Amino acid sequence: MSAVEEIKTPASRVVVRFTNYLNGPLGRSVLDNLDEGESFILQTSDHTMRITKRKGKAVVSLVSIPAA
Repeated sequence: MSAVEEIKTPASRVVVRFTNYLNGPLGRSVLDNLDEGESFILQTSDHTMRITKRKGKAVVSLVSIPAA
């Protein structure tokens, strides 16, 4: 079982998946275009997240949690 599968809430799974993606090789071009401390908002159909570059890594946090 992967670490993403062990996380209980769908919102937590989304945060982990985007964190892994942005800190992996495919997300490198996104981080390379951000200055340290800079952030942007990413919105999906279900979640709104703020991505911030801290110490060269992406930090993903939920801005709002959708009502169920």
